[in-house]
Amino acid sequence: MVSVDRDIKKRWMVFALVNLLLVILIFGALIAGFGAYVAVEQRDILRDGVRDYAESLASLGVDGIRAAMSGNSALVMDSPEYRFALYTVSGGSVMIETEDDFLERNAPILGGRAGVCVRESIGGHSFETYTAVTTSSQAADDARYYVKAFAVSDSLTQAMDAISINCIPFVIAFIVVAVVFSFVWGYIAIKPIMTDYVKQKDFINDMSHEIRTPLAVIKGNLENVLASPDAKVSEQAEMLYQSLEEVDYMTDISSGLLNIVRGRSAGKSKETKMSDVISEAVDMFADMATMANKALIANIEYCDIPVDREKIKQLASVLIENAVKYTREGDRITVRLKNSKDGCIFTVSDTGVGVPKAELESIFDRFYRAENVKDVPGTGLGLAIAKAIVEGMGGTIRAASNVPCGLEITCTFKRQ
Repeated sequence: MVSVDRDIKKRWMVFALVNLLLVILIFGALIAGFGAYVAVEQRDILRDGVRDYAESLASLGVDGIRAAMSGNSALVMDSPEYRFALYTVSGGSVMIETEDDFLERNAPILGGRAGVCVRESIGGHSFETYTAVTTSSQAADDARYYVKAFAVSDSLTQAMDAISINCIPFVIAFIVVAVVFSFVWGYIAIKPIMTDYVKQKDFINDMSHEIRTPLAVIKGNLENVLASPDAKVSEQAEMLYQSLEEVDYMTDISSGLLNIVRGRSAGKSKETKMSDVISEAVDMFADMATMANKALIANIEYCDIPVDREKIKQLASVLIENAVKYTREGDRITVRLKNSKDGCIFTVSDTGVGVPKAELESIFDRFYRAENVKDVPGTGLGLAIAKAIVEGMGGTIRAASNVPCGLEITCTFKRQ
């Protein structure tokens, strides 16, 4: 994971927390909606049942209802599915008739309107009730008869409570998953910003560190020149040449760091076959090696992997130039490109001074110079540029000691 700056970490945390809040709100809305749907659905089923029961009783008439009360003991149990009572309204008074001990003890009032389901609390229990109008063959002129059915809804309330309790572990597990998901999602979303930020910060830090010495040299030389305003240019030539060398060094440093950044970018230019680019690079350095009395041997197999022409050309140039630079007269540089089922392997080896085994892992670091080549001019950015190019293309790069002496750099590229 890329090291996270405090400001970036703060933005990441805010982004993750916003994601977490949104996920929990959406999940909560879904659960609440589902719970409300289930509760309403069960309530409607209960109300339909008690309404149908009341209507069926009302259709029997007062005589049929009284016969049912006296002949069906199951209807007057303490906790039946449905209970009912017959109400007679006459002369402003209400009389209740029921064989249900529970209703008789608690004497629920008639209340409400006929034809409407009403929720009532009776004797510490919750009921869905429905009142239906019924008739009597012996009714008085001002008498009205109603049958009221009762359905216990305690079970529905208890079921909803049980669902709520059983949901607690699931909700806790979901919150944990949501937290992890939010932070991972936040990291994935902000990773490109973090990477660009870190690259920019590294570039600035590296530049500020590396140009400090050249600037000090240039400043000292210019101060010496200004201290002798009447001196001729020829007399100050050494300091001026030294200043120019330091300017060239800073130019190389800035170009190298920019190449590292570009090597890691995902942008593509003109694509070509890898074997074509490697062959061109070998031809480009062949004369240089010959003039330096060094042998450049190439073994290039055809490799049809499409690659970014400019990046592979730069990669090959860095590796071959390094090999030529760090070999002595009479040494040999070998360039190989091998085709394989999974991709291709590009190797540059030499029989030069090599690198101590303990330092092999460090030679790809920016500005790193092995102890045995400190006297050879260079910026220490070449292999860092090569690594950035290879990894930017999804490949791998490694260094190993060559046999019997020298260094071998191997780059592996996989087919996409």
